[in-house]
Amino acid sequence: MKTAVLLLLVSAAWVAAQPLRVYSEFAKIDATGRVTAPAEPREILSPAIARNAFSSFQVVVDVPRGTPYQLYIAQNPENAVEVTLYRENGEKLERVEQPVSGTGTQVFWMDLWTARDAPVQRIKVEPQLHVNNDWVIYPMEARVATAIVPDVGGFSAGLPPHEVMRNYLCNRPDPSIGNEARSVSTSRDRNSRQDVKLAAPVKDELLKLFGSCDAAPSPDPEWYLRIRDYLLRLPQTVR
Repeated sequence: MKTAVLLLLVSAAWVAAQPLRVYSEFAKIDATGRVTAPAEPREILSPAIARNAFSSFQVVVDVPRGTPYQLYIAQNPENAVEVTLYRENGEKLERVEQPVSGTGTQVFWMDLWTARDAPVQRIKVEPQLHVNNDWVIYPMEARVATAIVPDVGGFSAGLPPHEVMRNYLCNRPDPSIGNEARSVSTSRDRNSRQDVKLAAPVKDELLKLFGSCDAAPSPDPEWYLRIRDYLLRLPQTVR
């Protein structure tokens, strides 16, 4: 038992020391690049992504202050998805172009847009960091799912994803949909409205997984990924 615990601690320390890391859109990350919640964030290595939809991740470049770097997002096949990068500035997202140059620790928001007619396949979407005359590569292989999200059209002013889904499942009024505003909360809102579009054929079953309409949200910010995982695993025939 002691050996297993020691190995776990060593592994966690090794991950934390890496200058390039990828987390879910829900992980809470402070300005130093440290995840403050959940205690054990989901490992992002082979995420499923829906078609005709955005999928979002957070990329952390963690280098000493004043250390210059360049960040790229490589793909194989090339142009398998459309990648847009944003620099996180608190709640605000500031669009940046590749290659991204910077110095010191920075958190980036990475949007992947997957076309409706994209092949169902595995694709490499690898953040690559050039720092100290060396390359650090994060080995991410996304799985393009059979799921095709119906056109969403817009999103509101930034409701938390669990509220967007709860309003739908519990037949509650939803705030009016407005124009796009680039921020962390509105991007999460947009992504959860894609989930709502996928949820229509299995609304009753999904409500059982979601829980009571009056239940308090989980303190784990990545809890909502259970809902998305369920939707992306559904056979295409039920949509």
